[in-house]
Amino acid sequence: MSVVAISVVYGVLAAVGWGVADFIAATASKRIGVLRAATGVHLSSSVALAGYFFIVFEPGLLTWEHWVVLASISVLAVLVYVAFYRALREGPVAVVSPIVSSYAIVVIALAMAFSGERLSGWQGLGALCSIGGIVLASFDPREFSSSRRLIGLGAALAIVTMLGIGLLSYGMGVLSREIGWFLPVYISRTMTTGLFIPLTIGLRRWTLSGITLPVAAGVAVAGIVEMGGLFAYTRGTQVGVISIVAAASIAYPLIPMIGGIVIFGERLATSQWTGLGITLAGLFVLALAP
Repeated sequence: MSVVAISVVYGVLAAVGWGVADFIAATASKRIGVLRAATGVHLSSSVALAGYFFIVFEPGLLTWEHWVVLASISVLAVLVYVAFYRALREGPVAVVSPIVSSYAIVVIALAMAFSGERLSGWQGLGALCSIGGIVLASFDPREFSSSRRLIGLGAALAIVTMLGIGLLSYGMGVLSREIGWFLPVYISRTMTTGLFIPLTIGLRRWTLSGITLPVAAGVAVAGIVEMGGLFAYTRGTQVGVISIVAAASIAYPLIPMIGGIVIFGERLATSQWTGLGITLAGLFVLALAP
């Protein structure tokens, strides 16, 4: 299998993990609130893999520069989560989702500027189709009326989120080539958890109200599956091409969309089906591109 195809496979695996996690977490957040759901997702994944961390961790492997970068990523991750959830509250999902899912543009630009990566004509076409297709698939024209504004605080925060996720994804990809696929994800996730917990307590959200066994199990599964997606992403960037892994991974919003169709009986607009087809075609071109 070629390096490009490997990059696409890992990108798609990351998309599946993130998509499933987002679908479960979105459902749980309606029951227990966004902040408690986010804290639970981070905490469960950190605890689940703590044993493996102590097996593979070698103190001498990480320099002080690595720790500074990981700490910066963790702080940025908290800010990105807060901006993202606020964007979803302030603006229509049909505007926020396609903006945020375009983060691959940032990753590709950074990879070409700082990592020396270059895409061939076919690879560029596949990446463009993947990004454009998911934007089109995420956009539902039925959500808008003549009186609804497309630009507002929600859209502005979505742009901030897109830039933040792009920086996070690129940083994790670079670190994976230096210290492996596991440590960047686990250490940054644990640090982010350490920031979320006092934030949740300080805002008086640290209660068991509304947390049933099914909800707790769902949050735990979401955390583990999301972590699996992150591992797939960092492994892909370690052995493949960062920009192509990023372009393939943006298909993750399709998973919640499919879940909505199958479980909740939602219906997609014609433009969304078209976007889905373009995305799949773009991934196919990426996988086979020379």
